Amino acid sequence: MKIEKVSDRIVYSDSTFTKRLLFNEEKVLNFMLNFKPGQELPPHTHEESDLILHVIKGSGELEVDGKIQSISEGDVVYCEGNEVFSMKNNTEDNLSCFVIIAPRPIPKIYADEVKEQ
Repeated sequence: MKIEKVSDRIVYSDSTFTKRLLFNEEKVLNFMLNFKPGQELPPHTHEESDLILHVIKGSGELEVDGKIQSISEGDVVYCEGNEVFSMKNNTEDNLSCFVIIAPRPIPKIYADEVKEQ
């Protein structure tokens, strides 16, 4: 068993969104995404891995395969790996999301943290 604190992974940067790993295991990848107002995650797919995103704090805008959806605290989103996914904080408040990707993608880039620059 492993226990991590989500609150320790809620870290914001003025220069870029941040990504902080919680679990990088054989079968699952889990991390926090944190956005200050105006920051965004560019469009991408997760190949053969599906994504579950839980909005922990704030609100923003999610785009999946060209369909734009507002998201807010408490929302849980499921996306299939082949769907084109992007997200942005289009509000004046910070946004933090708890993300699970399974099965864990093979390319290392998915497990790289994004930190302050």
